[in-house]
Amino acid sequence: MLTKTLKNVWLQKELWPTPQYDRNDQPHFLFIVTPPFSGSTALCKLLNSGNRTMLLHERGEGQWLVPGLCSDDRWESEMTVDVSSVKASWISRYQEIKKLVSAVDVVIEKSPPNMMRLEKLVDCFDDVSLLANNRNPYANCASILYRNFDTRSLSRDERLSTLDRLAADWLHRSRKILSLIQHFDIPLITYEQFCEDPSSVIDLLDFPDAVTESIDPHATIEVKDYGAIPVSNQNHRQISQLTAEDIRAISSRLRKERDLLHDFGYCLMDTGKREKP
Repeated sequence: MLTKTLKNVWLQKELWPTPQYDRNDQPHFLFIVTPPFSGSTALCKLLNSGNRTMLLHERGEGQWLVPGLCSDDRWESEMTVDVSSVKASWISRYQEIKKLVSAVDVVIEKSPPNMMRLEKLVDCFDDVSLLANNRNPYANCASILYRNFDTRSLSRDERLSTLDRLAADWLHRSRKILSLIQHFDIPLITYEQFCEDPSSVIDLLDFPDAVTESIDPHATIEVKDYGAIPVSNQNHRQISQLTAEDIRAISSRLRKERDLLHDFGYCLMDTGKREKP
């Protein structure tokens, strides 16, 4: 029994580490509330072009610093989270970076599952601001399909079933984002708006002037395997990979919640036609 108890204690510490940190030195946290594959990496990397900002992880997702946040149920709102471990791990990383770059005082954090426990995270940290992001659902579904699945091995039925599920995920996460926008009065910038005018995001930030002035809206950034390029809209390229049947499958799911699409400025694509991104 003792051995089993000790093993459980060890496992708990592995999942939820609590590194030491100076409680008198805490940064401003910007939480970007976003679905996955919605341009948030480009967004956070552009915001990180200044010398006053930093990312907790190279992908901008602090969840990878806390093993307990990376479990298979991380998208479940009922998942038990040790917020004291999250706080210690994230502030400890900030203080490590600050030793190397003393000007840093803003942390940009965009782990997509944060939306499922945002209220707890907001209460956990002393100085927080929020920004919401979303992307055209057809482009989002196409991006996930071609990044996460071997499309050559999917049968027709498997492909359509996968796209239906991805569209359902977009709706579920967008409902959550909309509820958070309304609850916290969060400013929203869509992927499309950001790509059209990257500087527009700066006006939405609740940062000190010195921080926003250091951000370069024209910076080149590296996202996935695109190489270092200026911010550019990839929607047309992503959607062009979908067949007319794919689009009908996605639209069939989205049609049930047209109002939600409109809330984010999106609409259904005509069956068999490509919509301008």
